Amino acid sequence: MEDISLQAFSPSSGNNEHHIDTAFTEYNNDPITAQPIYNNNNTREQDYPGTRRPIPVSVINQNSSLTYLTPLSGLDFLADINQLIIQQSVELADLISNVSSENRYTVKVPRGDTIYYATESSENFQRNCFGSGRAFTMRLYDRTQQEAIHFKRRLACGNCSFWCYLQKMEIWVPPGELVGTVEQNMSLTMKSSFSVLNRHNEIVYTIEGPSTFGCLLGKNQNFQIYNSDGTTQIGSIIHQWDQVQVSYNLLLQMPSNIQETRHKALLLGSAFLLEYMFFEGSKKKTCCRCVC
Repeated sequence: MEDISLQAFSPSSGNNEHHIDTAFTEYNNDPITAQPIYNNNNTREQDYPGTRRPIPVSVINQNSSLTYLTPLSGLDFLADINQLIIQQSVELADLISNVSSENRYTVKVPRGDTIYYATESSENFQRNCFGSGRAFTMRLYDRTQQEAIHFKRRLACGNCSFWCYLQKMEIWVPPGELVGTVEQNMSLTMKSSFSVLNRHNEIVYTIEGPSTFGCLLGKNQNFQIYNSDGTTQIGSIIHQWDQVQVSYNLLLQMPSNIQETRHKALLLGSAFLLEYMFFEGSKKKTCCRCVC
């Protein structure tokens, strides 16, 4: 296409319409054969086929000052991070009505920097009838506003009466890679137990919680993270009161020797599952009160 001089569109030109028509005719000489396809971020899929937009962002390093790089994946934001805080954003609709809305969360480091923004996608019927036991997809967006991780949880119940269909959550990373799963273990006692498995269905960590009645727990609780054989505690997931935010948050503490960011994503998914199973139901008003 030939370059169009800015002088052709100047107010002193008396033949602007002719130049404008010529410009659009030359620009649109190639016919459109297909409509652009947009993804959930309202960006055209053909613009970024399987790759991330190269946006320079600051990545948190707890051992030194901030460094700048272009993340190869959304999981790179978890590098050099051993503690995460999961904080729910308060929805006004939940405070003034009995209608349950889709939850929103922020994932931060203890000093306050936000790593991810999490948004829930679920059916209105399940939110209001099954409460915190509902199925949902949780998408985590990083600081480049691109999807970094997403969790898929099925509709299930963790009550001892439903051993045949216990809790399970899948952890995925774009563009469709399964990282692993978090599965509730069947137990003859009232103590909650979970297995964290990688994509090869191998146990990476186990999580043990306090004794429960169904899925009912107190406000302040501590879940211990153990290695694959369950002999050594390596971390914890704590539901505690934050005096600064004046709300309850989840604190995920991971061992410093974890270098694999996919393992950190598995533990982050475990924390979200525990949030819904044991703590989110106490904040919601549902019809049939199925909170497990």
